[in-house]
Amino acid sequence: MSLYRNDPVRWNWISLGLGGGIWGGIVCARLLGWTQLNDLEIVLLLALFVITPLALPFVFSQHAGPLFSKWAALVVFLQPLAAFLGGAAFFLPTGPLAATFAAVWGGFTGLLALLGLVQLCQMLRKKHCLSLAELCLAGALLYLPAGGAWMALARWGLQSLGFGVHTDLLTAVHFHVIPLAALVITGLTGQTLHNSPVTRHGICWTAYRAAAFGVLIDPLLVAAGLTGAQITGLPDLDTTPADLLALSLILLALLGLRFVVPTTVSRFAQMLVALSYLTVFFTMLVAGTYALGAATGAWTITIAQMIAIHGLENALLFGCGGLLGWRLRTEQESQRSRGGEECAC
Repeated sequence: MSLYRNDPVRWNWISLGLGGGIWGGIVCARLLGWTQLNDLEIVLLLALFVITPLALPFVFSQHAGPLFSKWAALVVFLQPLAAFLGGAAFFLPTGPLAATFAAVWGGFTGLLALLGLVQLCQMLRKKHCLSLAELCLAGALLYLPAGGAWMALARWGLQSLGFGVHTDLLTAVHFHVIPLAALVITGLTGQTLHNSPVTRHGICWTAYRAAAFGVLIDPLLVAAGLTGAQITGLPDLDTTPADLLALSLILLALLGLRFVVPTTVSRFAQMLVALSYLTVFFTMLVAGTYALGAATGAWTITIAQMIAIHGLENALLFGCGGLLGWRLRTEQESQRSRGGEECAC
């Protein structure tokens, strides 16, 4: 199979179908009691098998040079193999062997981050100044190695800085879902707002910049907050980044529901994009409630409820549903653009 021209796109859809089938089979196996995977592991496998192939077409620039395009095509080709080997780590006993399989995925995330860094440098050389929307898309890959590293630590059973395996998995999920889903959808929303003369300036654009900046820096704040809270024992250092992310994504959802959903032509894509924004609006309210309850000591939802509501629903409906909706919307816009060019000729 050639890795050039349309083959990467076709292979990406094949990978998405295979990954969705594998993840669906894993979920069925868990429901039947054939496997003992927990909710966090299910979400992390969803990121490997489904969210990653959904997000990859958005994070590689179409205007990159031919050499970069060949490397990007190779990454698309290798993604299902890396996901399969990384996912196999969860079906092995915790230890060095499972960590070795997980490290394969970690190496793949490192390759993605390297390509993201190269792409970012190329964009800076050409434009000298990038918008926040472009930074969100280009920077989405740079956070992934942190998720790969925490995933390998969790499968080895190591507990660095006194963190438990539960925290290792939670951090791994965060550094997969936030870059691949939240940052990509934030960047795509910003591009749509920027292309409209109604929202390109004024309060709407200011609100988007505040939301995008919050989502962009949140992974760094989460890493600093987790470490600081573990060392100092101050819970506020851990909950403040969660509050910032919740406020940023709630604001982004309001902008998306007002300006993105009505401009989506395909009814199915419109439904998926709307569901994505509505889901993150709801789950971020839950996250804010949890963080407030944890900080004040008042009654709050349990960790298990938080993972089920905030983690699984966020990854499945906001991440997968939203990215699929954007894929359909983008492809339809491309078809309309090509149709317009042919009519003009």
